[in-house]
Amino acid sequence: MSATPQASATEPTRCLSFLVAPLGQLSEDGQLRELIEERRQCKGAAVELWYLGPDLVEELCLRPAFSHPPGKGDERRPSEKLIEAMVAGEATVITWLQLRFGGCTGTLAVPTTWLQERAGRLPPLAPASNTASSSGSRRPW
Repeated sequence: MSATPQASATEPTRCLSFLVAPLGQLSEDGQLRELIEERRQCKGAAVELWYLGPDLVEELCLRPAFSHPPGKGDERRPSEKLIEAMVAGEATVITWLQLRFGGCTGTLAVPTTWLQERAGRLPPLAPASNTASSSGSRRPW
């Protein structure tokens, strides 16, 4: 599976690895966001790790790469689900992410400048946990 966004004739493309999964499978618990933040803090802007929300997944035509059957009790077919993706400069990063989160992998040819401009945002924040007591009866340790 490969896809290429519109690029200028002078902009070189690179073959990069990607991981696709149903929306939330990669990003819902906040761990992916933390991973990207930590890597950016350590390596700066040179980190080749990009999150693609459903809009960019559609723009790059990555939906066909998602080939898992729907889960038990899920009446929507994979082609009807919203999909999210990760793209990385190193295939080993995508392999690790797939082992951690699941999903389907592939490669695509894309200019890294396009990814930096369009896919530089972080995944959404994890939903707030419901562990705090509303009555304030918890004691600090």
